Amino acid sequence: MSATRKRERDRAHLHVIDGGSPSQPPRVTTRERERGIRVILVVVLILNLIVAVAKIGFGFFSGSLAITADGFHSLLDALANVVALVGIVVSSRPPDPNHAYGHHRYETLTSLAIAGLMLLALFGLVQGAWSRLQSGGIPDVSILSFVVMGTTLSINVFVTLWERRAARRLSSTLLMADARHTTSDILVSISVVASLVAVWMGFGWADAAVTLVIAAAIAWGAWSIVRDASLVLTDAVAAEAGEIADAVRSVPGVQGTHNIRTRGAEGYVWVDLHVQVDPGLPVTDAHDIASEVARRVESQLGNAADVTVHIEPADERHLRGERGHDPLGKG
Repeated sequence: MSATRKRERDRAHLHVIDGGSPSQPPRVTTRERERGIRVILVVVLILNLIVAVAKIGFGFFSGSLAITADGFHSLLDALANVVALVGIVVSSRPPDPNHAYGHHRYETLTSLAIAGLMLLALFGLVQGAWSRLQSGGIPDVSILSFVVMGTTLSINVFVTLWERRAARRLSSTLLMADARHTTSDILVSISVVASLVAVWMGFGWADAAVTLVIAAAIAWGAWSIVRDASLVLTDAVAAEAGEIADAVRSVPGVQGTHNIRTRGAEGYVWVDLHVQVDPGLPVTDAHDIASEVARRVESQLGNAADVTVHIEPADERHLRGERGHDPLGKG
């Protein structure tokens, strides 16, 4: 017998009665999570547009090529926010006949799009640095240049820290990917400030050299996003089987468990497992045990989860793993 737990109705109640612990924040419902991500992305989009307009406007006004280029790079952040908003709206759609498991992986696909935008910025930075080395151009430096860069840099630092904190609280790979993209903008801005200082001190080549270093940092950030997304899309293990097994065995009536498998991302995990119970147990009692197993597993994970429990009789044949791979390494 299988019992699949899709407990959206219970989750709001659990959020009220389970206030979390000092080491674990209170759980939020799926709807609260999606709403929170959307609000954060909208606010960040507005802030990124303000930063981009300030840099581009001052860059054109002062004739500073470096600041103007940094402003266009900030526009990439705003574009990434638009892509992310589209992604979270699509991924929050409920299951349908063509997507029986829901649309959660669209969030992962969106994070790959953000990585693509980072690589686009990387190409522009490398190309600009090479042109600067070839032409030997020198950016204009003024006190107002440092004021504009310092102000916009402070905004980007705030956005990055806020998004990272929210990403951990809401278990969102999308917010974490967007925070990494904003971090790349911070690094670019720092490179501009550093190059302006160096040029002011007479080192005209510093602008291109620092830009190449920042390009390497952006490449690493993009690779991190692609790596994390590939683990989700290839169904890599999403949770420790041992911790899940401990939660399962804590349920009264459970005599054994095996074939624990997980996949998904931080925000939503799919789990399926086998549980052994007394062979003479009535079907309704076995179903109640399966339901309690699903509840405790989700509580152990601390995130929204879809837990499928397969009930088996606790005899010699079922008390050992029968598939080719036993995640717990036990018989």
